[in-house]
Amino acid sequence: MSHVSFYRKWRPQTFEDVIGQERVTRTLQNAIAARRFVHAYMFCGHRGTGKTTTARILAKALNCERGPTPTPDNTCTACRAIADGVSLDVIEIDAASNRGIDEIRDLREKVKLVPVEGRYKVYIIDEAHMLTMEAANALLKTLEEPPAHAVFVLVTTEPHRLPSTITSRTQRFDFKRIPQAAIVDRLRTMAGSEGVVIDDAALHLIARAADGALRDAEGMLDQLSAFCQGRIARADVLAVLGLIEEEVAQQVADAVIAQDAAACLEIANRVIVEGRDVRQILRSLTEHFRDLLVISVVQDPRDIVETSEGRLKVLRAQSARFTPGALLQKIRVLTTAEADARFATQPRVVLEMALLKLCRPEMDPSVEGLAARVEALERQAVRPQAPSGLDAHPPAGAPEGAPAETPPPSGRASRRGPRDRPSQAAPEAGGTDAAVLPEAAPRSGDQGEAPASGIGIDLVRARWGRLMDEVKQRSRPIHAFLLESAPRAVEGTSLVLAVRHKFHLESLHEIKNRRLVEELLTAVMGAPLRLGLVLGEEDSALAPPAPPEAAGASGGPDGLVEEAVRRFGNPVQEIRHPE
Repeated sequence: MSHVSFYRKWRPQTFEDVIGQERVTRTLQNAIAARRFVHAYMFCGHRGTGKTTTARILAKALNCERGPTPTPDNTCTACRAIADGVSLDVIEIDAASNRGIDEIRDLREKVKLVPVEGRYKVYIIDEAHMLTMEAANALLKTLEEPPAHAVFVLVTTEPHRLPSTITSRTQRFDFKRIPQAAIVDRLRTMAGSEGVVIDDAALHLIARAADGALRDAEGMLDQLSAFCQGRIARADVLAVLGLIEEEVAQQVADAVIAQDAAACLEIANRVIVEGRDVRQILRSLTEHFRDLLVISVVQDPRDIVETSEGRLKVLRAQSARFTPGALLQKIRVLTTAEADARFATQPRVVLEMALLKLCRPEMDPSVEGLAARVEALERQAVRPQAPSGLDAHPPAGAPEGAPAETPPPSGRASRRGPRDRPSQAAPEAGGTDAAVLPEAAPRSGDQGEAPASGIGIDLVRARWGRLMDEVKQRSRPIHAFLLESAPRAVEGTSLVLAVRHKFHLESLHEIKNRRLVEELLTAVMGAPLRLGLVLGEEDSALAPPAPPEAAGASGGPDGLVEEAVRRFGNPVQEIRHPE
């Protein structure tokens, strides 16, 4: 074969050549120099990070004619035989195809034989996690007390699948993912030596697609060098490897911010027509929103998000338009869609459904979608009424999932006397709970100034019966919690509610109960009000006056009973007609 793959041709031959694993190589070199190497090692970590290569270098260091030495010369007979894969003293076993107990029995018999040429027989068991339980148990005794001339190296990407009886008998080394900067430097060196001309943008794109695996990056460079006869550009990398442009993910994020589902579907259609795989699209979108989440919560994300300064600037601008909760919901939608697309007969439909859920979280039936719907209701309640014919959207700079600011009422004066203050509420047609307050009547918690919400305590008390009816229709438990509670004061945009029992207070503090009460409170009062809860009974001075229509002309006991029923419900009816 005239051509040798780049990852084989450029395989490291010494510990110093191994990229990005200085902690592992330094420990092994120091152990060999001090003659403190052990009989069993376990190399584990991400694919393509140099585990098997380091095992072969360890075999050369032990069997080199100058050794054992931390710096094998690669010129002696033993080193050359190991490098060419023909050494009789270095046995590489593929545990994926030799995973049974019979193969391990054969190994136990042959390990007793002395080395043919070198000092040690090195057994490199690749994909060691594929061994069956019976084979692993058969290897235990030999792994614990091997002959003096035997060294075992177990190589695996899934160390958690190995039994603890195996891992406890080995010295474990974890190989980390290789940083993108190190991969780019390595590829640039290889391209210069091989006569390949490649742009820096293309190098960064390859390193990003490799996902920390240097072997994958070297294989991509080999493939691109065969495709391009001249210079390798960024467009060539996208076309050959089927990757998704960073601009596509950025465009989708912009469309999600604008809640433009049509634009998302058009972008997906364009990318699919170009021949991109649906799962690759979902994977790229997931990675983009993950970067947005990291940037939204980390002050300096350069060590976590490996990207260029230009893309980092775009990510910062987009992350400011989302809340972390909204980003979590979108990442869950994308990861679920990627898993579903693996087995779906129509993966394109899965992608389009996910994009619709990103743009319109209220279409998501999950718990996160429910939270998004509640946030949408809050924004709708807080948002000022738009003029007819205009589309009322949140402000352009407001993050998704964050309530918009409520402007103060236009007609409110900063300091008004009691006689200059307008009435709190006008009589409502057909309503029995709207009382016209005297202009000179002071309002609780006012201190001479109208509350920020434009609603006074008297209006709240006048409409409290309607609120209780609405709560009763939506949730009987919450209605029961409010039966022995009463509004105490309006402070700014919050309604202070006095709750008699601690259990009721804790129940109303729960987020789902609080949101329901606040939603209905906003609908009944006509303006947004938050719920502030305090423990204690209602003050007698703050007790609401009985409206004339409720108390009757004489203000006798019948009128008081009707008022109590109107405010708190009919307990007798509750007992006779349980649900």
